[in-house]
Amino acid sequence: MTAETARLLTTLLSLAEDTGSLSDELHFAGWDATERVPLDHGAANVLRALVLPKAARVLEVGAGFGGLTRYLGEVSASVHAVEADPVRAAAVRFRTRDLGTVTVHDRLVTETYDLVVVQQPYATRNLLDWVRERLSPTGAVVVLTASRGVTRTLTAAGLEVQRELLCSPGHEVARAVRGAQIDTELPRLSAAIADGPANGLALLCGPGAAALWPPYRLATYFNTAERAAFACTRADVVRTGEGAEVRRAPLVASSPVAGISVGPCADKVYDAPTMVEVLLDEPERVAELLTGWRDLVRAEASRGAEGLWDLVPHNVLVDGATLRPIDLEWRNAGAGVSEVVERGVLVLADKLADAGWSAAAEGGSMRDLAGWLGVLIGLHPSFVDSALAREAAFSAIASCGTAYGTDEVREAIAEIWRKRLARTVHEYRSTKVGAGVAANEDEVAKR
Repeated sequence: MTAETARLLTTLLSLAEDTGSLSDELHFAGWDATERVPLDHGAANVLRALVLPKAARVLEVGAGFGGLTRYLGEVSASVHAVEADPVRAAAVRFRTRDLGTVTVHDRLVTETYDLVVVQQPYATRNLLDWVRERLSPTGAVVVLTASRGVTRTLTAAGLEVQRELLCSPGHEVARAVRGAQIDTELPRLSAAIADGPANGLALLCGPGAAALWPPYRLATYFNTAERAAFACTRADVVRTGEGAEVRRAPLVASSPVAGISVGPCADKVYDAPTMVEVLLDEPERVAELLTGWRDLVRAEASRGAEGLWDLVPHNVLVDGATLRPIDLEWRNAGAGVSEVVERGVLVLADKLADAGWSAAAEGGSMRDLAGWLGVLIGLHPSFVDSALAREAAFSAIASCGTAYGTDEVREAIAEIWRKRLARTVHEYRSTKVGAGVAANEDEVAKR
């Protein structure tokens, strides 16, 4: 990172009204990846995934721009943040200025600590020896790194690794934090939540390390990217007496925004493909599965199920002859059965087009595909326009909340959808693979 960028980030933090760990103001302030990472909602996800003792006296070595410091200060009794660089130290002070629990130092302070968090560049033998001597009898050390090479240094310092957690895509902004066991116990789910290689590690050391990650927990993953704070969630994958379960919950307690909110939900883990995966392999089942899904929406609505807005095909498992809804976290007070069905068909068409679905008409557009899918379950093809407008309005609120949910944002999202609908299935696939905006467009469709 350049000195100019460091000064810019410090200035942003000095001017921010909301410096919390889930600040929308900061999350949307970064211009490029270098600026966004320290300000991201997910900058502290690797620590959010751990069970941190609330009365802990914490030492953080290498505080950077205060992303981890801020979260530690919100959940711990006291935090000593060490940052030798004066510009970054100033940034940490700005980030934590409203917290009485945090003090920032330019060198180590000789005290006893219950928790020590160390970034890899600082995990030297001398430092780790010093940390071991000042760790409380039940204390723990968390080393955040991109390499297992530091393990030898930890062992030499008498801090053998008790648990090794994989962070995807990395520890700086983790989507998923998981133990290695999930890869063998639940490989399908593990691949889905990791969504790519794990480029980061959280190494848990010291006598209190085991308490930071309960033995029944297999993974924790987050939805914090491209979401306003009110909609950020975590999901814990835990062992149960009957196998495993995914338990989702909002990161903050908040009121609905324009009738839109997220809520808790829990699902048993089944080793079954999603409806989208089945349709890609068995396109001849499209009428059967679409009809079954529509009837499932109606049945769930009749029993007053929450999270109906999320009951779309990619959130439905095909478990033999049974369709099982999962991940129903989104609520939309203005949506009933017809709105959910229209949304589901629109998003399904996007996912099938994205994969170059073999059953799509030769030369047909995504709009043609969506219209045809709708006709199979009794929708008029014109539903696409109303579904698009509804999805754009929802995505604007989900992404930006009230502070940033402007007409311009909604129109920009609608324009993305219009361009996608106009592409042929072949163009859609090739353009999406090659375009730099693919990741952002994916987030719109995943909601």
